[in-house]
Amino acid sequence: MNYKLPSSNLLGNPLNKNKSYVIIGAGISGLFLGYYLKKANVSFKIVERKEYGGGLLQSVQTEYGLVERAANGFIWCKEIQGICDDLDLEILAPRPTSKARFIVKNKKLRKIPLSFFDGIRLVQAFTKKHQQPFETLGDFGDHFLGKKITQQVLEPAFTGIYGASADQLSFPGAMSKLAKAFNETAYLRPAFKKMRGNLASDERKKRAAGTHCFKNGMGELTQRLVEYLKDEIEWNIDGRDLKDEKDNLILTTPATISKDFFKNQNEILFENLRAVHYNSMISVTAFFSKSAFSRFKEGFGCLIPKKEGLHILGILFNSCIFDYRVVKDDLLSLTCILRDDTADLKQLNQTDEWFKSLIVKDLDALFGVEESPLELVVSRWKDGIPLYSPSLYHSWFTMDETLKSVFPNRNLFGNYTGEISVRGLAQSSHNLFKGLGIK
Repeated sequence: MNYKLPSSNLLGNPLNKNKSYVIIGAGISGLFLGYYLKKANVSFKIVERKEYGGGLLQSVQTEYGLVERAANGFIWCKEIQGICDDLDLEILAPRPTSKARFIVKNKKLRKIPLSFFDGIRLVQAFTKKHQQPFETLGDFGDHFLGKKITQQVLEPAFTGIYGASADQLSFPGAMSKLAKAFNETAYLRPAFKKMRGNLASDERKKRAAGTHCFKNGMGELTQRLVEYLKDEIEWNIDGRDLKDEKDNLILTTPATISKDFFKNQNEILFENLRAVHYNSMISVTAFFSKSAFSRFKEGFGCLIPKKEGLHILGILFNSCIFDYRVVKDDLLSLTCILRDDTADLKQLNQTDEWFKSLIVKDLDALFGVEESPLELVVSRWKDGIPLYSPSLYHSWFTMDETLKSVFPNRNLFGNYTGEISVRGLAQSSHNLFKGLGIK
């Protein structure tokens, strides 16, 4: 195959140690960049229009326990470990009770919801040849796994990450590492082997598998980064006021804001950024007594395929994953992930009581609810997760070329430019600075 892949998740010219930069936005992308710029002794400042950093990554302590308003953790990597070591921040490993991962089938939690014949199909997939480039993740799944396994396993897994169906997601955009491996081999098994081989052996061995976090939640990471960068951050400043300046700007704001820097200046960049679609996401964290469910299973959580007919896309079993998530051992903390697909975002604006009724009904179908939740916290994100569509994938190359030729003093970097996870953003940020003296 010949999948075209971005050379960097920073769109525009490479960073230059001899220049001074203004980072627009103190979300996790801007904070990671600021951290590495400071380590490389590069002159910079961060401007943020709000009074706090971290963007979507916010942790809230309630009467019954901790609530994560967005990501509940990250997959360990040596880049985040290095940052935490430097900031004297201890990483919290997952609990033993987090090992089981479930997919719902017929309203029941299954570890492997496949039949004997599905298993045979899965084995056969590793001997099948990749003959034509895949446009979408659905194309990949249908070719190698078949529609049934794609709908039951692959799609729910990626919906949990990207908040979108397999047919909406770009294959090389959402699975860039596998696409890169397919550029060297046409078969699935050696492609997976090559992809896994790119992970350094010392990285695989240093930490246990699973999602990691911090005692006080993901907000503890952003708080430490803000403290480290306190002399470089200016609060309550709308970076768009700098759009006509000649400064070297690194835009880490969402595309919905970054587009304004090119309005009436460059139609290509403005239209490409305006076309970035964000799925609205809703997370509902509910605290229950352990006695509230008649058939609950401990584990990491469960993914829920569309055909199950439930509103919830997936559930994280927070108190099974990490310590310090509930104030008492007889409590359970669950986070239910939903998406508002209505044209007018009617669900996004519903009351907390409406969401309470909705999730209790779904949870009852899965676990048998015998008691009401003790507390419920609803987090609504109109522009939650960027849709890694084929059009977004193709736009990366157009925007990169346009920035380099027309705006050599501007860059784009964020969760819509190639990496959506905290781990991916940390690794991308680190890679940008290898040439600036960072090891």
